[in-house]
Amino acid sequence: MDRVNHFVIIPIIALIIAATGCSGEEDTEQEEENEVEDEPSEEEQDEENDATEQQQDPNEVLDELVADVNSPPENLDEILEQDPGPLSGQRMDDYEEEFLEVMEPLMEFEADEWEETEETYEKLWTLIHSWVATDFPDPDNIIQQIRQTQIGHPDFEDEGQFSFEDQFNAQIILDASGSMAEEIDGTSKMDIAKDSIASFVETLPEDAQIGLRVYGHEGDNTNEGREESCNSSELVYDIQEYEEDEFADELDDVEPTGWTPISYSLQEAEQDFEDYPGEENTNIIYLVSDGIETCDGDPVEAAEQLSSSEVEPFLNIIGFDIDPEGQEELRELAEMTEGTYTNAANEDELTQQLEQSEELSERWEDWLSGAEVDASRDWYSMKHSTIAGYRNDWTDLMRAQDYAARSDIARFLRDEEIISNEASQYIQSESSDLQSMKWDIADEIQDDLQDINEENYEEMVEDIEELQDEYVND
Repeated sequence: MDRVNHFVIIPIIALIIAATGCSGEEDTEQEEENEVEDEPSEEEQDEENDATEQQQDPNEVLDELVADVNSPPENLDEILEQDPGPLSGQRMDDYEEEFLEVMEPLMEFEADEWEETEETYEKLWTLIHSWVATDFPDPDNIIQQIRQTQIGHPDFEDEGQFSFEDQFNAQIILDASGSMAEEIDGTSKMDIAKDSIASFVETLPEDAQIGLRVYGHEGDNTNEGREESCNSSELVYDIQEYEEDEFADELDDVEPTGWTPISYSLQEAEQDFEDYPGEENTNIIYLVSDGIETCDGDPVEAAEQLSSSEVEPFLNIIGFDIDPEGQEELRELAEMTEGTYTNAANEDELTQQLEQSEELSERWEDWLSGAEVDASRDWYSMKHSTIAGYRNDWTDLMRAQDYAARSDIARFLRDEEIISNEASQYIQSESSDLQSMKWDIADEIQDDLQDINEENYEEMVEDIEELQDEYVND
């Protein structure tokens, strides 16, 4: 009996185990199916992510966007100091893709999501202005051009003033500090300077001599390399007749490296000209720098020493993509030596400033051939061409900026229901007010430049009449 029960029980247990196993497998499969069904698809996940992004508070996003943005300018100094925005000088009709890319952070919101307050409107205006901000030309560059109409004419020599002599010698002192490796529109400042200098030296008078001195090209811009760099200022091309290949080789070898020893370089420049005293030579120095003295020297003292030396050079300083503090120091340097200072923010402006400097060599050639300065011609050209052209450039930039802010952005965002009509109206009103202020400033600048030009002309005429009385009428 026990044996029979044993044979019966074993199959029953086996059946129970098999049934349980199958049931477990079915449950597991069902759970896995349920898990698969519960997992969202990739498309559903994207929609969920988009929904999460849509939940961002637009006012918080706006706060982040304007955190490091300067407020719109309120005077001329602030206009000249502002950085150009990514849409500077552009209109949406021609640059739609660029406009949409810049506006993208706002495009995900709707008008009814914003806090309708004046504070919000002001932040939107500040942001939009930063997008369309424009690099306006400095009127001081025109003043320097007016001053150059008198430079070197033998009839207008005062004691200690620069004058033309028989031999024309020019030296370029080039900044090779580490900051010259920074890029403007994808090209290093050093490469831009090299191209502009190479073009400039080709325009010098045939009998002119040229020299090239570089500084900051050794050591590096770390504290460890500072001492070596601050002691590096080298005349890489002696003052001599221009040989294109030799000059180009020396210029090409210059690489931006270290610090900015301007004072030391001006001291060395005096030695470079020791064989060319000012009594017999026309000596002109072109200093191209993107920064101020960083080697504890006193460039003003060095420049004064150079100016009062037997070399008697004319110092023409060009600040290249330099901040307001640096501009002020280099401008002071030029004023203390009765030289000129101009500022260049990019390749076109640097080339333009060197071309304006070229006028000195052209005037030397005129003087050498016995030509007299036509004061009336200079006055007329300055008034109707240079000053009027400056005003036209200012007006074009001002209009483009205003149209971009009001029509291309504020109205577009309103029409797309990204911002409210009230916000759009506020932005347009602020842009219009800013344009009115710039109109007034442009009028004042034009009047001031015309007054300076008129005074300059009257001084020239007065000096001519005095010379006529002294040497002709008597």
